[in-house]
Amino acid sequence: MLTLEGSRERQERFRSRLAEGGIDAAVITDRREIYYLTGLLLCDYPNFLFPAVLYFETSGRSWLAAHTDDGVGVVDERIIYPPNVLYTMNPDPMVLLNQMVAKKLTGAQHVDRMGWQEESMPKLIADTFDRAVSPDEWIGLDAILSDMQKRKDPDEIELLRTAARAGLAAYTAAQKAIAPGVNELEVLSAGQLAARAKVGENIFHGGDYRCAELGGWARDKTIEAGQLYIIDAHTAYHGYWSDLCRTWAVDGNPTDLQVRVFDHIKGILEDVPRVVKPGEKGTELFNMIDSRIRELPEFSDIGLIHHAGHAVGIRPHEMPDLNRDREGIFEVGNVFSCEPGAYNDDLNHGVRLENTFQITEDGVENLSEYPLEIVPQK
Repeated sequence: MLTLEGSRERQERFRSRLAEGGIDAAVITDRREIYYLTGLLLCDYPNFLFPAVLYFETSGRSWLAAHTDDGVGVVDERIIYPPNVLYTMNPDPMVLLNQMVAKKLTGAQHVDRMGWQEESMPKLIADTFDRAVSPDEWIGLDAILSDMQKRKDPDEIELLRTAARAGLAAYTAAQKAIAPGVNELEVLSAGQLAARAKVGENIFHGGDYRCAELGGWARDKTIEAGQLYIIDAHTAYHGYWSDLCRTWAVDGNPTDLQVRVFDHIKGILEDVPRVVKPGEKGTELFNMIDSRIRELPEFSDIGLIHHAGHAVGIRPHEMPDLNRDREGIFEVGNVFSCEPGAYNDDLNHGVRLENTFQITEDGVENLSEYPLEIVPQK
């Protein structure tokens, strides 16, 4: 989990940003930001999601209203609403949460400028705060939080490392399962079991497990000799996500074209730690990768047909983006994936490779060291 020390440091930075913006208090309603600031992971994906509210005075106290008081977090007071009746989940958790929030706000003082999460705050909760403290102005906090989350703290890095290790354990098991006549669901199941075994608990692992396709969920379908199997999967561990990709020849006997394209894409990915620098643009990295792919005669008019990568963290896709159509600026503290790929029918169907990198003061570190081989290792 995120540490109490790390959560306190994030709260202090958040308070400073609120004070700089002249914001008197903040209402945090997304479970991910509640976790980010308090260290309390109330609902880890893919478990049932319950609504919660963290109220945060810029120069004062904080309180959290949620369905549970499990765990120790960086918050001054905790308020609980009932999530179930004799273990049947209540159908109206938002109403129950709102009742507790309204009770807590009884007699609360007026707030001049209130911060809120535009992407996640329910109208029911917003109306309750509006009646109770009558803010003169509501100030969106999403940009502040997104900016803070671009630069990962040490406790976040440890969770991202563990998520990557679990994902790579899944790939070790998946490639052992790959063979002509095997069902895609069998390959996925092998990966899921290995990811869970690696960390010793039930976690999410899944994503693109569809053979001879650009991507998609695993199907009830057998894989065939001659096909390339792209596995581009997410793994979530204690609220943090890895995003990694490998490509294997189903029968272990790739064609000359498949090998040539694979080696070219592999070379592009291996160059990433050398070419990425703080202050440089994500569009520049995209353009470099696109140009490198176009060096292959078969792809001179195609290039890179999707993003070149993205940051990862408390969400599977974060900023900065490595995109042709949206800018992102690299900074020390970023953790990002990079995923060059090339696809056509002659390849049956394509090659994509992806690692996760951290930008440090000393350079770019690969957080997902693992063999890049087209032949599955048994």
